[in-house]
Amino acid sequence: MRHSKMKSLIALVTICVLLITTACSDKKNDSNVAKPSESASASGAEASSTPGASAEPQIDPLGKYDPPIEVTAVRDLPASIAFREGESIDNNVWSREYEERLGIKIKYLWTSNSDYPQRINVAIASGELPDIFSVNALQLKQLVDAGQIEDLTQVYEQYASPLTKQIMAGDPNQMASAAFDGKQMALPRAGSPYDSSQVLWIRADWLKKLELSEPQTMEDVFKIAEAFTTQDPDGNQKNDTFGLALTKDLQQGGFANLQGFFNGFHAYTDTWVKDDSGQLVYGSVQPEMKAALAKLQEMYKGGIIDKEFAVKDGSKVMEALVSGKIGISYGAWWNPAWPLQAVKDQDPTAEWKAYGIPSIDDKASKLQLAFPTYEYYVVKKGAANPEALVKLLNVLVENGYSDNADITKYFIAEDGFLYNNYPLVYASPAEGNLAIHLHLKDALSSGDISKLTGEEKGYYDKIMAYRAGDPASWTNEGMYGVDSAWPYVKEKVDGSLIQNQEFFGAPTTTMSQRTANLEKMMMETFTKIIMGEKSPDEFDVFVANWHKLGGDDIMKEVNEWAAGR
Repeated sequence: MRHSKMKSLIALVTICVLLITTACSDKKNDSNVAKPSESASASGAEASSTPGASAEPQIDPLGKYDPPIEVTAVRDLPASIAFREGESIDNNVWSREYEERLGIKIKYLWTSNSDYPQRINVAIASGELPDIFSVNALQLKQLVDAGQIEDLTQVYEQYASPLTKQIMAGDPNQMASAAFDGKQMALPRAGSPYDSSQVLWIRADWLKKLELSEPQTMEDVFKIAEAFTTQDPDGNQKNDTFGLALTKDLQQGGFANLQGFFNGFHAYTDTWVKDDSGQLVYGSVQPEMKAALAKLQEMYKGGIIDKEFAVKDGSKVMEALVSGKIGISYGAWWNPAWPLQAVKDQDPTAEWKAYGIPSIDDKASKLQLAFPTYEYYVVKKGAANPEALVKLLNVLVENGYSDNADITKYFIAEDGFLYNNYPLVYASPAEGNLAIHLHLKDALSSGDISKLTGEEKGYYDKIMAYRAGDPASWTNEGMYGVDSAWPYVKEKVDGSLIQNQEFFGAPTTTMSQRTANLEKMMMETFTKIIMGEKSPDEFDVFVANWHKLGGDDIMKEVNEWAAGR
C-alpha cells in the first residue's frame, strides 16, 4: 500500500557505497530551436534515388547540440551532498560533462534537501514547471491527468542508446509503471529489486566466543539472541548487551529492520501479496503477523530488545551497535557500509556475517523484495527539447555501465570523494549488485580479474586489502564477498523463493486518502504489542479496523488494477 520509508536512508547510504548505483515537441520544426548536431545533416545519408524511398536520419544518442541548449530543472539534493572547493550543483564534473559532451546547459530553478515533494506539489498546482524534473507515482498520475507533461514514447524510441534500452528493459514492470494508455509518459529511475533485500546480520565473533552454532532456524535465532543478552558476549562482566537491534521505525528502514524477522514467520509487511485464490491482499494484516508480534513481545519482556527502542531512531541504535552492545540486526545488504564498518573501526576483532532469513518451521521463508522505482523523470508539456532527458540518461549509462565507463572520474574519485549525487537523472541495472557479487566471487576464486569492470576492480582491490590485514576495508568484503548477503539472496532467487510487491504504480484513490491514517494505526498497534502494552490479540482488532476504515475499499481498487493489467 505504501512506498517504503527506507527511501531516504537507502539514498544516503547508497552515495556512500555505490560507485554506480535522469525534445520532439510542438516546436521541433522551429528553425530557432537547437537540434542535436547529428540530425542537422540528415544523418549524413543521401536520399535514395529510388522513387518513394526516403532516408531516415541516423540519430546519435550522445550527439551534441549545436548551438548548445539550456534546459531548466529542479532537484532534490540530500543534505549530505558535498562539492570540491569552488564547485556546486551548477559547476561540477557532471554539469561540465553535460555541456561539453551533449551541449546541454542545466539551469536549476531551485533545489531542496527537505521539502521537495511539497514544492513540486506547489509547482504542479501553479503550472510553473521546469523542463525536466522528478516526481513520485502519485504526482506522475496527477501530471498525466492534467496534460502537463510530454509523451516520451517516440523520443525514447529514437534517442535511447541500445545500452540504455537494455538497462531500462531489465525489469519491464518499472517502465510499465510509467506508461498510461500505452504512452510512455515518464522514465522511471530504474533500479534492482534485489537491492531491497533484507538479511540477518550477526556478530560471528560472539557466536564463536559463546560456542554457539550458526542459525539454521528461527528457534536458533531466538536462542542466540537470548545468549547475546544474558551470557556477557562482550566480556565486561556487566548485563548491558541486547540480542536484537530494533528502532522506533520497526520494519521501515534499512537497518535494525523487522522485515526479515517477519519474513521468517512467512509474514510480508507493507506489501501486496497474492493469497491462495490469486487475489491481492495486504501483507501487514495477514494472520502470520500476529505470531511474529507475539514473539517480539516475549523477547522484549526478556530484555532481548532495548526497553527504549520506541523512542530511538537508527542513529541512536547505531550508537549502541558501535559501542558493542548489540549482536543481531536484520537489515540491508549494504549494512556493512553503514553501520557495521563503524563497529569494526571501533573494534577490529568484531566479525559481522550475513545468515539469510531463517524460517520458523519446515517451510522455507521467502525473500521479500520491494518495487525498486520510487521516482520518475518527466518533461514539461511544450518543452523545446524533450529528447534532452533521454540523452542525459544515455550519458549516465555510458559513463557508468559501458565499456567506456570511467568510475573514478564520474562517480567516486581516487581519494574517495563522491560524485554520485550530481547527475540529474539516474538508472541502474535490474540485476544490480547481485551481479557484481557473482563477478567478484569468480575473480576471488580464480584470481582472474580480466573480466571485471572498473567498478568491480575497485571493490576487488579493497577486498584483497582487507584480506591482507586492513580492517578498514572490510566494507567491500561485507557487501560483496563471502560473508555478504548475496549468497543467501541468490539461494532464494534460484529457489524461486521470492515475494515481490504485487502492486506498483500510482496509489489508488482510497490509498491516497486513507494510507496515512492506516499506517499510523498499524505502527501504533505493532509498537504497543511489542512493548506489552497490548495483548497480541489486539492485532485482530487492528485488522478489523483496517478493513473497516478503508482497507476493504483499497483491496477492491488494487484487485481492479490487477485485473486490468
